[in-house]
Amino acid sequence: MKPLIRFVEDNAPRLEVFVGERREQAISPRLFGKFTEHLGRNVYHGIWAQVLVNPGFEPARFFQYGGRPPSETLPRHLGWWGVPETITRPLLRRLEESLHEGVAYGWMRTGEGEARCTLDTDRVNSETAQRIEVRSPRAGVAQPIFLPLHRQRRVVLSVWAKGDAGNLHASIRTADERRVLAEGRVGKLAKGWRKYTLRLSVDAAGIERGELLVFALTADAPGTVWLDQCFLFPADNIKGFDVDAVKALKQAKLPLLRFPGGNFVSGYHWEDGVGPIDERPLRPNPAWHDVVEYNHVGTDEYMALCEAVGCEPLICINAGNGTPEAAARWVEYCNGSTSTPQGRRRAANGHPEPYNVRYWEIGNELWGDWQIGHCTREEYAERYRRFVQAMKAVDPTIEVIACGQDAHWNEPLIERCADILRSVSIHTLIAHSVPPETPVERIYRSIAAFPVWYEGYLMELGQQMARRVKPPRIAITELQIMTPHRVNNQTIAEAIYLSGIINTSIRLGDLVELITHSAVMNHGGGLRKHREFVWKNPVQLAHEMYVQMAEQIPVGLTVASPAFSVSALHDLPAVDKASYLDAVAAVNAAGTELSLMVTNRHPDSALTTDIILHDFIPRGTVTVQSLAGDSPTAQNSFEQPEAVRIVKSTDRAGKNGLRYTFAPLSLTLLTFRRGG
Repeated sequence: MKPLIRFVEDNAPRLEVFVGERREQAISPRLFGKFTEHLGRNVYHGIWAQVLVNPGFEPARFFQYGGRPPSETLPRHLGWWGVPETITRPLLRRLEESLHEGVAYGWMRTGEGEARCTLDTDRVNSETAQRIEVRSPRAGVAQPIFLPLHRQRRVVLSVWAKGDAGNLHASIRTADERRVLAEGRVGKLAKGWRKYTLRLSVDAAGIERGELLVFALTADAPGTVWLDQCFLFPADNIKGFDVDAVKALKQAKLPLLRFPGGNFVSGYHWEDGVGPIDERPLRPNPAWHDVVEYNHVGTDEYMALCEAVGCEPLICINAGNGTPEAAARWVEYCNGSTSTPQGRRRAANGHPEPYNVRYWEIGNELWGDWQIGHCTREEYAERYRRFVQAMKAVDPTIEVIACGQDAHWNEPLIERCADILRSVSIHTLIAHSVPPETPVERIYRSIAAFPVWYEGYLMELGQQMARRVKPPRIAITELQIMTPHRVNNQTIAEAIYLSGIINTSIRLGDLVELITHSAVMNHGGGLRKHREFVWKNPVQLAHEMYVQMAEQIPVGLTVASPAFSVSALHDLPAVDKASYLDAVAAVNAAGTELSLMVTNRHPDSALTTDIILHDFIPRGTVTVQSLAGDSPTAQNSFEQPEAVRIVKSTDRAGKNGLRYTFAPLSLTLLTFRRGG
């Protein structure tokens, strides 16, 4: 049987679409999923909308990773990239001085009055609270912050407090603290711990997008005040999440979200992240030591995000230092009825109806020595069986994905667990070892060619699995360019790389059951958020284009195009005769609409291409969506958030097709509608 999509090397570019040749399986929406992890500013100060650092007033040792001084860690944690040093330098000095004066990390002394600060074990949660002995009125603590005032001027404050220092007040000021933008009375302090809330409206006149501000809590009378669990959310948050992030994921019609890790999950204990947020413990991040784990975003929050976006969850469980019993409890918490212990726990946390999570992945990269609980391939096969048995005893309907990688690692898993194996994962994170002096175009060409090699690699993994497991399935649960150099996952190169992997997966039928691209925000491709402003990387825009083909039926296609070859470049393989043009074509179920997605991988040449349609006579007007960069390093930024964008236009088709010129470094979606 001839392949559905055929490539021919030809210097006269041509795309021939054979609508009469149809595959039975539609394009799965799960090929367009995303992954998020508690890493950097992906979750906290990323998709999670709460703006304060160290809201629990915990000791500095949680935040000063690797013995680094506060002068290095504070600007990173507070997100000061791009803010002039003339503004940050005096604030950094105050923050450092305040650390030595008993103030919690990330906070500083403020106010007109005198005060003595200490960290106190009389607390609401975790290890410490902030204790302030107010010796004269209007003394307290403050933190430099950013707010999304370009979008929302109201904020919601909640804080636990007690004391006898009169009233607690909150304010937001400019970075020099000379102009008051918002202020209000939080409440009269009481002897026992109490949770206070306050809504503030901020005067944003004259405030620039991303301008640094200062938030402060002060007491108005002599006495002592204790503070703990202080949260500040923009009022437009959606169930705690950044409204712009939610809108962007909805716009991309995100079908699937993998969480909570990643390397993080191999040391994550899910029960730390359920129950009232104010009662959840602060933990060191087990994998990424430059951030802490507040446990504010746990199972229920992720489920709320999935509901808000309209996507399906994929939970990766802790098979590192976790246990099968803990994993089984997690399944029961998500899927059990209220007659089960964990189902009752979920209901007590405000969610009586089961979440019915279908997809569960058993561990993350346990083949790597960087992973908590890493093991041999034989040990993993045994571990996998124990976890599956425990989890399916709770819910036999769940779909389980094993932690796979290459043929060597997968071998004992397939041989020993074929009776309970349905899918293996693979992580495809490329170009991490490319030397920084490598020319940009050399890196780009190797990345662009990689999917051509990858197709054969996936076929080999599928054939290995098919000897014992039918049908074989592969889940690509992490995917991105890993180079920190100029050709990275924030550039148009990531969009072209993803395009090649998706096209490959479509060509392979149902072998690749899902893709969760890395990542949602501030890690890998996807969304970026800096100083509370959100923009889209080119690859996020590519997702918006590709998802329009979900549930359509692939049809036959011949791609005639010039080709290029690359030699091996560290972890990137040699590839011979990779087509500059890559494409997939699909029709809707009724056969009335034809989508043709075309990628021009060429870094600097447009390709004028004859598009010939068989078994499909189009109407005259063709809808065109195009995403292109002017170089492999083209990207969006805080300063230019739409430098790379989707451009929409129309073209005219004749009876058999049209001639179209595909820009270099571009993805183009052509939509034809059948004529009468």
